[in-house]
Amino acid sequence: MDSAEVDSSNWNIIYPTYLDKDCTSSQGRKINLSVAVSKPTIEEIKIVCEKLNIPHVVEEKKRYPRNWMVPGRVRVCLRDSETNEKTRTKKQVMCEIATLISQLKTRQQPKQTAQSTPTSKKKPNKKRR
Repeated sequence: MDSAEVDSSNWNIIYPTYLDKDCTSSQGRKINLSVAVSKPTIEEIKIVCEKLNIPHVVEEKKRYPRNWMVPGRVRVCLRDSETNEKTRTKKQVMCEIATLISQLKTRQQPKQTAQSTPTSKKKPNKKRR
């Protein structure tokens, strides 16, 4: 969604750190560790928001104050456009996003074929004197 189309100043903000499994709750993780994903990106959050049909705006130049090395944030609208009522909480949306990020094709580990493991060769025992 283009930021010029709609006023997103009162939308909720989701930083990648909120969903990061590698961060502690004091470092900024907002969801349960069992749901969190390792090093999410704003691109992945954007893809999942599109999949969930959540109105969103990506702000690439913004940074999370506690972890300013990770660029970007995503603003999401949690209110229904017709009735202006909250459809779900921010935490519910973050859990849904993290669950779907872990299911993305870019996150799937390629299955390794069963390769024959090389046999280890033992050195012959040397006799002690």
